[in-house]
Amino acid sequence: MRRKTLALVATAVLVTAGAAFVMGPPFPEPSSLITSDYAALHVRLGPPSVVFGDKFVGWSRSRYVATWTLEAGLEFPLRPQSRSAEIHRCLWIQWAGYAILCRWSYATPLQPEQVSAHDS
Repeated sequence: MRRKTLALVATAVLVTAGAAFVMGPPFPEPSSLITSDYAALHVRLGPPSVVFGDKFVGWSRSRYVATWTLEAGLEFPLRPQSRSAEIHRCLWIQWAGYAILCRWSYATPLQPEQVSAHDS
């Protein structure tokens, strides 16, 4: 293999590996976390990076040129039993100000038991 070809192949391999590292999410799918309470999220993901009062709890993992974020909109006041109304995961490209590869999951609202008119 010639030197120029070897350099091109090595560059292509490095770019591919770098893209896979950056674009591979470090967090599970939001749909697999939506039924977890805050205590379970804490065990699975570690301590949150940010708690934005009365709104959400967030985790982040840097990937050099971008940052993966996972935010859970929890019931406040925050307790171990607090449940998520929604969870979303995005890849933030800070220097460009864009979020890509976002995934959302929403909790299904609890429905009161339906009682028919004949049951009274």
